[in-house]
Amino acid sequence: MTLSRFFVRRFHQMRVDVVSRDIIKPSSPTPNHLKKFKLSLLEQLGPTIFGPMVFFYSANNSIKPTEQLQMLKKSLSETLTHFYPLAGRLKGNISIDCNDSGADFLEARVNSPLSSLLLEPSSDSLQQLIPTSVDSIETRTRLLLAQASFFECGSMSIGVCISHKLADATSIGLFMKSWAAISSRGSIKTIGAPVFDTVKIFPPGNFSETSPAPVVEPEIMMNQTLSKRFIFDSSSIQALQAKASSFEVNQPTRVEAVSALIWKSAMKATRTVSGTSKPSILANSASLRSRVSPPFTKNSIGNLVSYFAAKAEEGINQTKLQTMVSKIRKAKQRFRDIHIPKLVGNPNATEIICSYQKEAGDMIASGDFDFYIFSSACRFGLYETDFGWGKPVWVGFPSVRQKNIVTLLDTKEAGGIEAWVNLNEQEMNLFEQDRELLQFASLNPSVIQPFLHVL
Repeated sequence: MTLSRFFVRRFHQMRVDVVSRDIIKPSSPTPNHLKKFKLSLLEQLGPTIFGPMVFFYSANNSIKPTEQLQMLKKSLSETLTHFYPLAGRLKGNISIDCNDSGADFLEARVNSPLSSLLLEPSSDSLQQLIPTSVDSIETRTRLLLAQASFFECGSMSIGVCISHKLADATSIGLFMKSWAAISSRGSIKTIGAPVFDTVKIFPPGNFSETSPAPVVEPEIMMNQTLSKRFIFDSSSIQALQAKASSFEVNQPTRVEAVSALIWKSAMKATRTVSGTSKPSILANSASLRSRVSPPFTKNSIGNLVSYFAAKAEEGINQTKLQTMVSKIRKAKQRFRDIHIPKLVGNPNATEIICSYQKEAGDMIASGDFDFYIFSSACRFGLYETDFGWGKPVWVGFPSVRQKNIVTLLDTKEAGGIEAWVNLNEQEMNLFEQDRELLQFASLNPSVIQPFLHVL
C-alpha cells in the first residue's frame, strides 16, 4: 500500500483522516479496439459533476478491516475490467481514453462510532465520506473515485464519486452491485455484464469550441443553500396517496405523491420569501432505458436521462395537492407519447434534444420562473449491495449544494421514501415548518434506532 498525502477533514466532532491513496487499475488490460470510447449525445449534454453515493455497513466480527480493504481493492480491479471506461480519462466533451490509468481509492479513519452519524445524519457529514467534492477539478478528467472509511466501532462506509459524463444514477447503482457481487461471490453472473451501447441510438453531436454543447451546469451555492433530509414512512405515504388521489389520477405512485407535496410546500415557501408568484416548474428526471423503442437493456451504462416538466401558475386551484399530482402525471404522459418518439431514429434528434436543453437553461437563467429539479433513485435495490459482510444499514446521498434540487431514495424499510431537499436558508426555514408537509414527513429522524447497539 502506498501512502501518499495525509490530510484531515473535520465536521463538528467527527474527524475523518485519509491515511492512504492508491490507484486501482483493471485486472486485465483493455483491448486496443476498445481504447477510444466515444461519448453519446446524452453524455455530451450531461453536467460535468460526479454522482456520489455512500453505503454504510455495521461491524462484522468475522472479517478484519485489513481483509475488507484487500477484498475491496482486488474486486474493484476485477470490476474495472468490465467497466473499463471508468479506469480511463475524459478527453474534453468528446471521448474517453480507455488507457487503464485506473481509479483513485482512498482509505480513511473516522474518530467516532457510526451510531453518532446515524443518530443525526447530515449532508455535511456525508461529504466527508466521499473521495472528493462533486464539482472538484477532478471532474474534468477522472471518472471514478472511491473511499473506504472505517469507524472506531469497526463499522465502515464505502463512498463513490462517478462522473455524470458516463453514468446516471441507474448506472452508478449497477456498478456498485457489480463490484459487490465480485467482492462477495467472485463473479458478476448474477448481475450480468455492463453494456456500453448508448452511442448507437444517440450518436454524438458535432460540437466544437465555437459551437459547444448546451450543457446546463449546476450552480453550486455552498453558503446559501441548506440540504435537509425528510423521511416519509410507508403508512404516511399510503395516507398521502389517498389524499392526493382524484378523478384524473385515481392511484398516484409513491414518487408522484411525495414529489407533489414537496413541490407544493417548496413553492409556498419560495413565494412567501420572494413576495412574488412566478410560474413554478418542476423538472423531473426520467430514465430513457425502457421508454425508447427498442428499449435499452437493463445493464446499459450511460447518462440515459431526460426530463419532463410540469408547470403551475399562480392561484389557489393551481396549488391543490391533487392538481399538482395531475400536472406531474400529464407531463410524464406527454414526455412518453410526444417527446420520446421524436428522439429515436430521427435525423433531427440532435437538434430537438439540444433545443430542449437550451430552452431549459434559458428558463433557469431568466429568473422568470421558480425552477425545481427532482430526481428519483427509488426501486434501484441499493440496499441489496452486499460486499461479503452484510447488506448496508443505510445508503446516504451527499447532495449537490445547488438550490431547488430534490432527490428521492428508498428507505431501508419497504415502502418508505427518503427525500433530500435543497433550498436557500430563508425558504428552508419556512419549508421545514410547513404543517401539511409535517403531517406526512419527519425531519431527519435517526436512521435505524433498533440497530444502534451493533454500530
